[in-house]
Amino acid sequence: MQGVDGKRIAALIGDGFEEADLMEPRRALEDAGAVVTIVGIDEKSRQKIRGKRGLDDGQSVRAEELVTDCTAEDFDALLIPGGTSPDRLRTSKEVQRFTRELDGAKKPIFSVGHGAQVLISSQLVRSRQVTGAHSIADDIRNAGGLYRDQPTVQDSNWVTTRGGEDMPQFNRAMLEKLASSGAAQTV
Repeated sequence: MQGVDGKRIAALIGDGFEEADLMEPRRALEDAGAVVTIVGIDEKSRQKIRGKRGLDDGQSVRAEELVTDCTAEDFDALLIPGGTSPDRLRTSKEVQRFTRELDGAKKPIFSVGHGAQVLISSQLVRSRQVTGAHSIADDIRNAGGLYRDQPTVQDSNWVTTRGGEDMPQFNRAMLEKLASSGAAQTV
């Protein structure tokens, strides 16, 4: 897809990521020519990050980079898949730093389901329109965000979605946002 080819996307995940929340956007991004890099939070994640498929075990992946080594200059966008992973990631000061850096640079941030928990803990949702898993609607409101119960919500450089059933709309909006953002990073 024109405007997406060669762009680098950090997929920030930890144990308990929802498999479809990573794999479906990743496939859409890679099919459009983007490069998706799995970013973990610790050395253990270089060996195995356990995925979930609902309540069952899902596919595992390995981190290619650690968040401590990443900066906003390294990537064109951030993908935060849902599941229980965001609840584990949200307390990491490095995750918060990285997320704030990307947002401060106005680079696209794509959040699926519970992914908005990372945005909440990074102190970024105040006055922003956000959607996510229904179970975190109060968390979004309590952080000063404007929760929208819609398949996909765009606010400035963000594209957020409730989850799996909304993935086709989310993937389309994600690719459009990425295509309209700046040139690909050179590394």
